Amino acid sequence: MPKLGMEAIRRRQVMDAVIHILSTNGWRDLTIREVSDVAGISSGVVTHYFSNKRALTLDAINDATLQFVKALTKFEHRRGDAVERLTALVDFVSQPSPPGMPEWRFWLSLFGRMPFDRVLQTEVQKVHRLYAEVIVRLVEAGVVERHFRPVRTPEDIAVKFISASIGLCTHMVADPQDMPAERSRRILLDLLGQDLGISLGESVSSRPVLVSGE
Repeated sequence: MPKLGMEAIRRRQVMDAVIHILSTNGWRDLTIREVSDVAGISSGVVTHYFSNKRALTLDAINDATLQFVKALTKFEHRRGDAVERLTALVDFVSQPSPPGMPEWRFWLSLFGRMPFDRVLQTEVQKVHRLYAEVIVRLVEAGVVERHFRPVRTPEDIAVKFISASIGLCTHMVADPQDMPAERSRRILLDLLGQDLGISLGESVSSRPVLVSGE
């Protein structure tokens, strides 16, 4: 019988183990026994807190989504104007293993399974929606600050950015030498800059501020 008061710790260990397995070996090795080995706890403890493999997998994926959204929303609330915050977000998502969230290999593993699982489709839809909402709010803030002059709607800019970001992450995982983080960053900044009417990545002092009537 698991020790009293250990539930939160054990559940965290199990979900971290699931995320690790999906990030390193994919779905083939996602078994209760493998989760038990990676988490360093018995199979009995795993099944005590999670009724079956499906339940623990979905809980882990939901937890990963929360980590992802929490990491992104930090850029909305950090100091600086919208240009600085959006650039910092691009710096973050351009990394192969952004801190504070599962690495991109986990998400690609999830996306690969998603077409065949309606529950996972719903989870991926949630990830896309929440990701887009962060981008939209940053774009809108930049318009209010008169740094951005977008050529399309914030919603379309967000969809375009997310699609490019995921595509570049795929390339980064498949061929990290051809798509290092700095190249991914530069491409994403150029893409956003074209849609926002600004050159991103410049120093604060060199950025123009749009004035009324321009």
